[in-house]
Amino acid sequence: MDLLEAAAVRAWAAAARTALGAAADRIDAVNVFPVADSDTGTNVLLTVGGGADAVALVPADAPAAEVARAFGRGALLAARGNSGVIVSQYLTGLARALPARAGAREVAHALAVAARAAREATVEPQEGTVLTLADVVADAASTAADAGADLSTMLREAVAEALRALGRISAVHPVLRAARVLDAGACALLVVLDALARAVGDERPVLVPLDWLPTAAAHLESVETTGGAYEVMLLVGDDGTADGAVVVDTGAELRRRMGALGDSVAVVGGDGWWHVHVHTDEPTAAIAAAALGRREQVLVRLLAGAHAGGSALHGRADGRERWGVVVCTAAPDLAAWYAASGAVVVVRCPEAPVRSEHLERAVTDTGAARVVLLPGTGAEVSTVPSVPGVVIDALAAGDELRAVVGSLALAGEGPTAQGRSAAQAALARLAVHAVEAASVGAVTAAVDTLVRAPRATPGESLTVLGRDAPDGELLDALVAYLAAHHPGVEATVVGPTGHGPALVLGLD
Repeated sequence: MDLLEAAAVRAWAAAARTALGAAADRIDAVNVFPVADSDTGTNVLLTVGGGADAVALVPADAPAAEVARAFGRGALLAARGNSGVIVSQYLTGLARALPARAGAREVAHALAVAARAAREATVEPQEGTVLTLADVVADAASTAADAGADLSTMLREAVAEALRALGRISAVHPVLRAARVLDAGACALLVVLDALARAVGDERPVLVPLDWLPTAAAHLESVETTGGAYEVMLLVGDDGTADGAVVVDTGAELRRRMGALGDSVAVVGGDGWWHVHVHTDEPTAAIAAAALGRREQVLVRLLAGAHAGGSALHGRADGRERWGVVVCTAAPDLAAWYAASGAVVVVRCPEAPVRSEHLERAVTDTGAARVVLLPGTGAEVSTVPSVPGVVIDALAAGDELRAVVGSLALAGEGPTAQGRSAAQAALARLAVHAVEAASVGAVTAAVDTLVRAPRATPGESLTVLGRDAPDGELLDALVAYLAAHHPGVEATVVGPTGHGPALVLGLD
């Protein structure tokens, strides 16, 4: 093949998704950097899958460059994790550099642009990773094109050189060298590029060999995890302003802001959107720092918690089925609290509603076949998505207090069928009282009203949700009052929400 054809790009997108689906578990097994969380293969699969879905929507008569741009854009919007974001920027950079007619030299140039774009997406580029592999591919492609190779031969030789260099590349990085594993992101990109080489070579069906991938899981427990505790990902619509001031380079400003708040920073952009990824101990600050435009698809999760990875169903040590949990909130300050309980958290920012596709993404990211959804103040129950192979159970938790109570019940019992039943029962028993102006008298009166109201079973758990930062004196007075007058009731204080009444009390 002398020129890159649209049919080859379509075949590439489909084959890359299929190959990553077969390779994901093995790539997950060697995932030790930047965080040993065993999800790089799955993240890149979901990222490339989003690109393949976008390609399927492109008109049949579209040229190759347009199909490639759709592949990159779809991957960018669907990107998961640090490696997924980098791969999406690689695909976006490659597509942008393709001319209307692209032969070996033009595609080789596009591969070089893609390598630079991937590197520029990160705040602290790490050698010995996917970034180094991208450079090797670009150099090998350029050498082959300069020697007169046609497009198919050039891509085959570039992939072959990258495969030969993969072990040497990974050994450059100290974490990978200590764990004696290949870089997971580099493995994923190599699978994607091998699919391209075979699609351009008119191989139909495209079959990407995976025998070079390791088959045994790495000993990830021996790898020390460092960096921020939470993963924050979101989309930012570029409107060219920030805090009322004009921003010349939104991507650079986002990287600067995220770099000051955490690590594993990757920011990629295309067609007016920026996809932001950071590991941080301050999710609220990261969400606020991204206010350079329209923020949406804001997801927060605990890195040490449940991740999508490998099979969609993960069991527990006690043999019970693990359920995923998705919580929606309009309170960024509560994102870390919800995530610490094991939920994937969708944060609604003022600029945009939570849409069904945002919930679908969060459900997928739990990695579970059964998911409890707590809509909270972030989403309407009517927006519950349909995810193939996943049963989604939306509980009656349509406000912040009920989302908190449901989360507490799930955390207490565990994310299982029993936990779901416990949360449902707690929500059914819940009695609620709002306090518009916080004072000791108003709070104690509200407690008396709740405790003394007729109920089938005595209340034992009082949840106090605050709009503002906790008032230490008020809380001390509440605890003392409960001890003196309602010793069977234990209080849990959560906040701030930043909205609603001063306090909302719920008794279960």
